Amino acid sequence: MNSNLDDGGARLAEQVAAATGANLRQRLLHARGGWAAGEFIPDPLAAQLSTATVFATPRTPVTARFSSTLGDLDGHDGNPGDHGLATRVGGLDLIMFTLPVFFVRNGPDMIAFLRATNSDDPAAVPQFLRDHPEAATALGLAEQSSPITSFTGVTYHSVHAFGLVDATGSTRWARLSWRPLRPLPALDPVSAQAMPRDYLVADLSNRLPARFELTAHLPDRTDEVHDPTQLWQGKETVPLGTLTLTGSESPSAEPDFDTLRLPEGITAPQDQLSEDRSRIYDAARGYRTGRLEIPSPAIR
Repeated sequence: MNSNLDDGGARLAEQVAAATGANLRQRLLHARGGWAAGEFIPDPLAAQLSTATVFATPRTPVTARFSSTLGDLDGHDGNPGDHGLATRVGGLDLIMFTLPVFFVRNGPDMIAFLRATNSDDPAAVPQFLRDHPEAATALGLAEQSSPITSFTGVTYHSVHAFGLVDATGSTRWARLSWRPLRPLPALDPVSAQAMPRDYLVADLSNRLPARFELTAHLPDRTDEVHDPTQLWQGKETVPLGTLTLTGSESPSAEPDFDTLRLPEGITAPQDQLSEDRSRIYDAARGYRTGRLEIPSPAIR
């Protein structure tokens, strides 16, 4: 293992690569994607929920990356699965998905999920579901999903609950979402497969400017607040601000997106998955940039 990195994170990243066949020198799970830039303007209600600077600053520059979550660089954007949107808004990183919940609750279970879904054994996924019944909700939603028309026309969700801390020190837990101000209808699978394999990335610049509302989804008293695999029954939402993406420009230096990069005024999620994702992203970035040495032999 690498002595200059958390061993657990490095091992998880290596196991992701082994399970999916990904190259550790490339992105492990978000290989296909496109960059955008813009700004965030907070809603007046946001400052009442959280003292975070991003909600008190009139305008904050934003760097964003849309991605197709699963599949390598040669995959097709119309394949089944979910999509992602990672944004850096000042001191806040938000890494969201089109699915509102996740498949598992921690990193090791994510490795088991990837091994099952990438296995040639038709019994692998059913066996995984028997061992991990909490994955049924996300898998069911993924199977029901349709190919999207554009990265800019769908909602992206945080699967974790973040603590919004107000001026009195009170904390309200919320799941955050980017909701498009101009949602777009889905494509049928046949039409999507007839499109170029990278149609979402290729068309991104034509879809800009695009605007999203950041919303806080609040739980009700019966919701499992810190379980990322469970849908919430609570319906209350609060607007936090508007994201406007104006150009599909790549940043001069790629942001080191981190699920736990949060400003004062926003408390980190309390589930294990958020911590494990942070460790995997850090290790994967180290391998991808050459900062870390590829292990030999690879861990399987």
